[in-house]
Amino acid sequence: MLNFLNSTILFAAAAALIPLIIHLFSKRRLKKIEFSSIKYLKQMQRRQVRRLKIKQLLLLFLRMLIILIAVLAFARPTTENSGIGSHASTSAIILFDNSASMDRYIADGNLFGQAQKRCEELLGSFGEADEICLLPLILDANSIPPAFVSASTAKEYLGNIEIAYRKSNIQSSYEYGLSLLEKAHNLNKEIFIISDNQKNLLPAEKIVLNNEYRNYFIELPIENNNNIAITSVDFGGQLIMPGHDFEINAVIKNFGVENQKNIIASLFIDGNRISQRALEIKGEEETTITFSKSVSSTGFHEGYIEISDDLFISDNKFYFSLSIPEEFNLLIINGDVSGSLLKLALSPDESLNKYWSVKEVNPDNLAGINFFDYDVIFLASVPKLNKTYVNRLKTFVTSGKSLFVSYGADTDIDNFNSQWSQLTSVIFDKKHKTDFSRAGYYTLLSIDYSHPIFSVYNFENNTPPEIKFYTLPEMHIDGNGQALMSFTGKHPALIESSYGKGKIITFTGLMLPEYSDIASHSFFVPLVSRIAEYLASDLSSYDLNLQPGNRITRSLSLKGAINTPVDMLTPDSLIYKISPHESKGALLLNAQPVNLPGVYHVNYLGREIDRFALNTAKGESDLNYVDKEQFATALNIDSYDNIPFENDIATILSELRYGKELWQIFLWLVVILVIVEIFISRTSEKEMS
Repeated sequence: MLNFLNSTILFAAAAALIPLIIHLFSKRRLKKIEFSSIKYLKQMQRRQVRRLKIKQLLLLFLRMLIILIAVLAFARPTTENSGIGSHASTSAIILFDNSASMDRYIADGNLFGQAQKRCEELLGSFGEADEICLLPLILDANSIPPAFVSASTAKEYLGNIEIAYRKSNIQSSYEYGLSLLEKAHNLNKEIFIISDNQKNLLPAEKIVLNNEYRNYFIELPIENNNNIAITSVDFGGQLIMPGHDFEINAVIKNFGVENQKNIIASLFIDGNRISQRALEIKGEEETTITFSKSVSSTGFHEGYIEISDDLFISDNKFYFSLSIPEEFNLLIINGDVSGSLLKLALSPDESLNKYWSVKEVNPDNLAGINFFDYDVIFLASVPKLNKTYVNRLKTFVTSGKSLFVSYGADTDIDNFNSQWSQLTSVIFDKKHKTDFSRAGYYTLLSIDYSHPIFSVYNFENNTPPEIKFYTLPEMHIDGNGQALMSFTGKHPALIESSYGKGKIITFTGLMLPEYSDIASHSFFVPLVSRIAEYLASDLSSYDLNLQPGNRITRSLSLKGAINTPVDMLTPDSLIYKISPHESKGALLLNAQPVNLPGVYHVNYLGREIDRFALNTAKGESDLNYVDKEQFATALNIDSYDNIPFENDIATILSELRYGKELWQIFLWLVVILVIVEIFISRTSEKEMS
């Protein structure tokens, strides 16, 4: 069976009857008058006449066939392939991969540019009655998902699609496309995928939605890139102070299989190259390099670590920013005398203290205290607080601030478990004993020396100092808490937990002299200082893993009312005016747009009040890809058609939709038949003569 793309011309096939009509008119019977002189000639030529009639009939058939085949050729015959609806209008979804991994260079230029060209070719294959939804795999946080439009409108939209530097989600995009096709009214429904088929792009779970539509993969010239990337940067929870060296650790990974040599890694701070190192990385391995440097002043600083360029440059820089206040503000909410011991450990002499501004307050005098004026809050002996203050402290921690909690003699464990267990991941089972003998005691059993709080300590044989605790409460860890230090008997002593964007350190031992000798031990002052420094470091892992395109909410340290919007300066030097809003006592800024990697500056009335850095999503650095079969299986595609990169999209789609066109074969057949007709006609003329 054949289909015809230009079926309206088939009526011309009636012209094939013209030779027959001419033949019939030429066969009119004439009156026969026989002469005796020619009778013998008829007998002699009877055989020749019979052969001549056969040739004339054959010529008649050839001429009719030539006309018929010529008409069919102009009707553009195709092999039947797509069945009913092949000539109907089409609703098409084009899933266009605009993730960061597409922004790499190949032999034919930039891969993203090649993808745009192929998509433009694809859009050119649609007709005016077709509807297309060009759907980027990554949309801006506030973007409205696209709908069906004409091919010309989709071409305009294609030119506005930009690279997005966060991880794409093909599962949600594909499911959205399927939902659009379910509502579409056109008979033909198709899905096109233009992607680098990155392995990390595959959905976590197999798509279960009904997929009865025709799927196409538009092939791109993907190459195996030996990519090297900076995957993370870590400051180790240090308190960064002017004039004091701090360490920056960078993890660099080789995603290729070949060993890489002579890679140069450089550290830039405030626009100046500070240090650089050469390194080698084996295939599919990673290495950590450490830079040590200091800054000379307080305030905001920024920088990045950069490695040598390769074919994918988006992950060759890792940006960071840091803020060093003039002094660190610390509030101690004192439940008993242990609060005074903590204050004395942090600032033994007010005249000599350069970095800590410590305020001690009684729990009954919190009415005029704004928690957000402080970098760290110490909750000594966990006094009972009004629920309003408890909620404010939770908001304080959730916004990214830090809290130190210490158990005390007057701690109500029932109140603690109901109010503070969610934050601290600590649940007290039984209070400490009040009738105890000093003959027996607990001491420190183990310390996590890899943690930033203890990394500076160098005890002999890693043996903790002998500090006596004569009684301890019974407790256990629940939630995300991690024991950093333990007492004998495997009782957790120091626990770190996280809540929202903030972190909490909890000490479960008693500090007062009647219960332990920790306050008089040389270990106490550096321990309290290191805890405060770690909690005030202002360089949590959250801030180092912000990605472009996500919703970025910043907590601003501003006092008083905000009457005008703040200015946000983006990495491409554009300024956006944004109005902050207050939530639960905190001044928050929803930063938008944040589409580019780099450092963003927030200013108010000409003064910088915040600075933050965004980096390309880590998963985009792994450029390994899967074949079409694996990709189709993950998307629950039973059958698909692949359009090779070298082929013209319109031609291949025409063959796939309507079948292979045969008009060239029909025209060649016409030429052959004409030649045969001419040959037979000439031989017939000779015989006639």
